[in-house]
Amino acid sequence: MTGLYPIHTGMQGYPMLAAEPRGLPLRKILPQYLKDLGYVTRAVGKWHLGFYRKEFTPTYRGFDSHLGYWTGSISYYDHIVQDIYPDGNILSGHDFRRNMDTAWNLEGQYATEVFTEEALRIIEQHDTGKPLFLYLSHLAVHAGNTGKLLEAPQEIINTFRHIKEPNRRTYAAMVSQMDESVGRVVEALHNRRMLNNSIIVFISDNGAPSVGVFQNWGSNYPLRGIKATLWEGGVRGVALIWSPLLRQPSRVSDELMHVSDWLPTLYSAAGGDITKLDSNLDGVDQWSSLVYDEKSPRRQVLVNIDEREKTAALIIGDWKLVVGTFGNNGSLDGYYGNSGNSASNPRYNTSSVINSRAWKSIASTRRPVTQADVNKLRQAATVSCSKETFVTQTNCNPSITNTPCLFNIHEDPCEQNNLSGSSTDIVTAMYNILVRHRQSLIPQLNRPWDISGADPARFNSTWSSWLD
Repeated sequence: MTGLYPIHTGMQGYPMLAAEPRGLPLRKILPQYLKDLGYVTRAVGKWHLGFYRKEFTPTYRGFDSHLGYWTGSISYYDHIVQDIYPDGNILSGHDFRRNMDTAWNLEGQYATEVFTEEALRIIEQHDTGKPLFLYLSHLAVHAGNTGKLLEAPQEIINTFRHIKEPNRRTYAAMVSQMDESVGRVVEALHNRRMLNNSIIVFISDNGAPSVGVFQNWGSNYPLRGIKATLWEGGVRGVALIWSPLLRQPSRVSDELMHVSDWLPTLYSAAGGDITKLDSNLDGVDQWSSLVYDEKSPRRQVLVNIDEREKTAALIIGDWKLVVGTFGNNGSLDGYYGNSGNSASNPRYNTSSVINSRAWKSIASTRRPVTQADVNKLRQAATVSCSKETFVTQTNCNPSITNTPCLFNIHEDPCEQNNLSGSSTDIVTAMYNILVRHRQSLIPQLNRPWDISGADPARFNSTWSSWLD
């Protein structure tokens, strides 16, 4: 949304809880830039960028409309947010909005289906004489509330009986529903004859919380770490881009890209002059790299600096420097989740790919991938590591070990082999760059919870902009 590293927005720390009076700073963000280019802008699904005052909500930040929720997660059917605070307070309330109004009429409907239907309605009713930016941010496959972490229609869950672990079975059903959503959206674009001039980006925001808070039974195998860590399992995002505008399609790219790059990249793709963007953006225009399969213009990524937790990570080329430890005494520094390659699991069904809604729609615009292409792409995208048995490696807390950890993530994507002892010059150079980044850091904006003010009981059991 911002084109900035989190340290330049003050959002680099713990995610906002619902009763926290803060939000993404009120500077220009992606939908506002696209509106300058004449775009109609629609948001569907998760917001989680602040709502304690209305000016932090989607329709005040560049979106023409929004159907979804303002907080970090909701239950899939009742749309309730229940926040449990460290001081023992529990606040619970409804969080489902159409623009600024509570969408009570949608209570009891499965969130993935609701968001899909809204996206289809937007596409169907869109005036194709104007460009459209549709931001579809699914709840799936995030966990919901305690006691309702994972939810999906029972008839879909029943189709995955071969998965013995019940939570993994429900998780698979949730993924299946999201997959169906993508197909229906692509099909709708095809039916409106919009697909042949579309850019579709499908992206994850972080690795799975395989264990711990908001556990969803996802797996980052074989990568190290989980969500909320700076290990590859927490931050190496999976992304896909499709467009008939791409000159070199059907490929796997390992070029360096950061989430902040999407703002200048999409603005450039939409015909915008990137010299008119804020000169202080951290994001890099990657459009030419994506279209022509060129080298990425980005040479380094500041993964994050958390000045309170004293953790940081920096990537330069093939090298990654990790400072600090994650969880209680390194409890999240290991490897979590299974490979999914059990002999009891069916083989990947490539025929289902070429019979999918998305494949059939794409086939109308260009030569689609074949089953052989699918297998080749899956193989190219598979991360493999040198060791079959993963063990937690050296602690990366400089106060304990006197040095951060250093990994060559091209040769060792699973971060098993700490090279800091044999590559001290690289460690020193990268650490000095981290120090320079630290000088531009905006302190975290986290604020004390306003338990009494934000309490949904004050607002007809809904989460509302309580300081307006």
